[in-house]
Amino acid sequence: MKKNLFLKTIMLFVIMNILVACTAFQPEEVAAEPIRVEFTQWWGDYTLIIAQEKGFFEKYGVVVEPVYYEVFSDTYPDLASGQIDGALIAVGDIININRSANMKILAISDDGSFMSIMARPEINTVEDLKGKTIGVLIGTQYELMVSEMLRSANMEADDVNVVAMNPEDASVALRNNRVQAVFTWEPFLSDAILDGNKVIYPTDRSLRLFPDMIVFRESLVEERPDDIKAFLQAWFEAVDYRLQNPQETRSIVANYLGIDIEKVQPDDNLKILTLDDNKAFFNIENENSVYAIAKITSEYLISIGAVAQQIDPLELLDPSYLP
Repeated sequence: MKKNLFLKTIMLFVIMNILVACTAFQPEEVAAEPIRVEFTQWWGDYTLIIAQEKGFFEKYGVVVEPVYYEVFSDTYPDLASGQIDGALIAVGDIININRSANMKILAISDDGSFMSIMARPEINTVEDLKGKTIGVLIGTQYELMVSEMLRSANMEADDVNVVAMNPEDASVALRNNRVQAVFTWEPFLSDAILDGNKVIYPTDRSLRLFPDMIVFRESLVEERPDDIKAFLQAWFEAVDYRLQNPQETRSIVANYLGIDIEKVQPDDNLKILTLDDNKAFFNIENENSVYAIAKITSEYLISIGAVAQQIDPLELLDPSYLP
C-alpha cells in the first residue's frame, strides 16, 4: 500500500514538473508588424493622423504606422513592392499598381476635391496653349483632364507638348517657364495662384473626377482581416472627430509633422466621406457608384495604353470590411 502511494506521489511530481517545463518553454507571442499606410500633404489624408494621435487605432487593437511622402507618385513603387501596406490614392493609381501586385479597395476617404490645370499669367484661354508645354503625371488617369481640356477647345494632343511632371512641382515649373500649364491639386494649386498663375481648366469647382480610396495589398487583407476591420473602425471614428473639430485637426497635424499650423490649411472644396457616404458610394445601383468610376477609369487607362485590359470592379472593390 505504501509502495503504491509512493509511486503515485513520484508520478504526480514528474507530471507536474513536465507541465511546468512545458509552460516555461512556450514561445512568446510575436507582436504583429505595424500596418504601414501612406499619406501626403493633403487635407483628406490627415484622417490617418487623427486616428493615430487620438488613440483610435489603439482603441480598436490595431498597430498602424503612417508613412509620409513628400512626392505623391513615390507611393506607387513602394505599394507595389510591399514597402508599404496601404495607401490613400485614386482608383486609376490603384488600377496601375494592380498590374504588379493585387490590391483591394475597401473604402473611400474623400471626393478628390478640386483638381485643375494651372497656366502662366499670359495664358488666358485653352486655345492659347497651342504649341505650348503642359506638365502632368504621364500614364495616369490625370491625363484625362488634359484630354478633356483640349477637347473643350476642339484641340488634339498633337497641338501641345505633354511632359511628365509631379503636381508638387507646379509653382516652380510655371515660374521658371519650364511649362506653360500643369496639372495639380491642393495645396500646390493655391501656391500657384499666389504666384500669379490662374486656373485654365476646369473652371467648375463642382467637378470631381478622382475620389481617393483606402486601398491595401490583397495579401495583407487576407492574412489580417481583423486588423483591417479595426483599421476602418478607427478611420471612421477619426472622420467623425475631425469633422466636429477642424481647428484641433490642424493643430494635431501641425504638431505631428513639426510644422507651423499656418502650413496646414483646410481645403474647403474637399468633402471627407463618412461611413454613410461610403455605403451610398458602394451601392452598385447608383449610376455614380465607385464601381462606375472604376470602370470608366479603367477604360480610359486602356485607351492611352497604360493598362492592357479592363479590370473587374467586383474583384478590385470590397466593401465587406466596412463597419
